[in-house]
Formats: sequence, C-alpha cells, structure tokens
Amino acid sequence: MNERMPFVIYVFALCAFALGFTEFVTIGLVSNISADLHTSISQVGTAVTAYALGAVIGAPGLTALATRWPRKRLLLVAMGLFTLGNAIVSLSEALTPMLIARFTSGLGHGVFLAVASSVATQLVGRNRAGAAVAVVFGGLTLALALGVPLGTYLGSLLNWQVIFMAVAASGAIGFMGLLFLMPTDHNDASAQANAMDGLKTMFNPRLLAGAGITVLAYAGSFALYTYISPILLQVTQVGESTSSLLMLCYGIMAAIGNIWGGRLTDRKGADYAVMVALVGLAVVLLAIWVSASSLVLMVLLVGLLGALTYAAVPALQARVIGLSHDDAPQASAVAAGLNIAGFNGGIALGSILGGIALESAGLMSTAWVGAAIVTLGIFWMLWQKYRFR
Repeated sequence: MNERMPFVIYVFALCAFALGFTEFVTIGLVSNISADLHTSISQVGTAVTAYALGAVIGAPGLTALATRWPRKRLLLVAMGLFTLGNAIVSLSEALTPMLIARFTSGLGHGVFLAVASSVATQLVGRNRAGAAVAVVFGGLTLALALGVPLGTYLGSLLNWQVIFMAVAASGAIGFMGLLFLMPTDHNDASAQANAMDGLKTMFNPRLLAGAGITVLAYAGSFALYTYISPILLQVTQVGESTSSLLMLCYGIMAAIGNIWGGRLTDRKGADYAVMVALVGLAVVLLAIWVSASSLVLMVLLVGLLGALTYAAVPALQARVIGLSHDDAPQASAVAAGLNIAGFNGGIALGSILGGIALESAGLMSTAWVGAAIVTLGIFWMLWQKYRFR
C-alpha cells in the first residue's frame, strides 16, 4: 500500500489543475470580461455553460470515437485542444469566438479527465484505483478551492486576457510533461477495440446506471451549493468577506475529502465509499435546511458539504471504471467519460432544479430538494446492487 505512485500520475494532476482552474476562474472574472467585451454579465455567463457542455460531449463522445487511439496520443490531443482553446480565449475581442473557444477547450477537458483517470487506475492496479483517481482529481479540487477567489483577486490586478494566456501556458507545460514523461504502451488494450466498441460502451445499461448515481449525487449537492452565497448572506446573515471565507473553507475541505474518499475506496471498496458519501450528503443537506441561521453550524456544515461532495469523486469514478473491467474491458476510458459527463450533467441539473425550488418555495427549499435528490441516488444504488449482483 505504501508503493509510490508513478510520476506521470502527478503530471495528470497538474493538467487537471489547469483544466479546473480555467473552468472556475471564469466565475470570478465575469464582471471584467463583460465590461471589456461590452456584453451583459448573463451573456458572459454562457462561457461557463459552453465549457461544461464541451466537457459533457467530449468525455464519452470523443473518447468513444477515438477508442482505437493509443492513450498517450489521445491525452496529447486533449491537452492540445485545451491549450489552443484558452489561447484563443485570451485573444478574443468579441463574445462569439470566445464561446467557440470555451467549448473547444471544454471538449479537451472531458476527454483528458476520462482517459487520465482510466490510465491512472491501470498503472497502479485495482487495489489502489481509488488513491490514483484521487491524485488525478486532486488537481481539479485544488483548482476549485483556489480558482474563484484567486481569479477574482488576479482580475483586480491583471487583464483577464493575461490570466487565460497563463492558463494556456500551463496547458502547454502539461502537454510537454505528457510528451516526455508518459510511457508509450505498445500493448495498449485500446488497439484491439474500435469506435463501435466505444459507442456500445456509451449505451451499456450497467455503466449508464452507474453514471446515473453520479448525476443524482451532484444534482443534489449543487441544487443547494449553486445558491450557497445568497443563503449565507440572507439567511445566515454574514458579510461578503465571511461568505468568501466559507467558500474557501468549502474548497479546502473538498481537497481533503477527495483524498479521504480515495483511501476509503481502496480500504472498503467503491460501493461502500459511495454509500457513505451519499448518506453523509443527504444528512448534511437536511442539517443545513434546519440550521442555516446559525453561523457556527454553517461553518461546520459547509465544510462537510465540500468534503463529502468531493469524497464521492474517486469512489464514483473508481466504481464505474471497475464495472467497465467486467462489461467493457477495452473501453474503460469511455466508461470513465460517461461518469465525467455525469458529474457535469449533475451540476447543471442541480442548478436548474435548485433554481426551480427557489422560485416556487423559497431559498431554503434548495436544501431539502437537494437531500431528496441524493436520497433518490441512495435507493438507485441499492437497486443496482441487487439488480446486477
């Protein structure tokens, strides 16, 4: 258990940090970009949607179509797309080219995370799959912790174009790291597969059911988290600075939860770790519903929300990759891509359902609606365990 991780997995984590940073930093730069491009904040907000849409399509779709490609080549193309997209964003003087470039870099994001998490588990073996996925996604959760606050701060000092050019430079460094440090596997299992195998994997009932748990877990968590800022300001009644500190606490606990979730997955198995995260999320969301007026309790609960939401990442990803070893051994990256699409789809669905709850039943209804969605995920998980046993 104490064997060192292959160094290339840390290169994957560095690349994942760049991917996550550009996704989250945009949230902190929306006002700056809208002023520069003379467009509304809501229009610039579609740059976040365009990136997420690229990730949802790229993760399973492009990965399936490129099933025969060697993993190293596919990762290099993904980082190339990501780097090019961010370079074009940094040079954009209008909204349309920026949205196209954001979508393109999102495609690279989806493909990279799908393939990198799959390759990482192959490099270390199934008994350390959770820890390997946690390292890869550790870069992403660190970007979550730092992306919005750091982006907002840097946006006050630097032109937003400079920040996206720095992200493109980080992508180029990641590309060079993959080129020189990732071994070429001449026995790559993908060489025996074809695009039809990949596309069939996308519609495998067992893998779709597994990714469905991810959609429900993240829809439940983000039904509330999308609206956590107004909850803290209006219900907990804290100031902007305290709210920002609580957001940072969420991000730091997310990074810790990600590592813990990976270790729990390796010790107890992916099914156990997923169930712990889901039950924990449901309890925390209900606790926020009844305790949102207490600052002391909200400090604890917001931290736990971050920890449990991201403890689920390595567990859910390792679980779906594990299922693919039995159902689609030649297309595990496509299975991983389904789950990446599940994360992004769940976040989008959660923000929509949370918005509907907010409009129809008030701000705090987002908490119990989120808990209900996660509870549905718990029953869906239990049904799968009996259905596919």
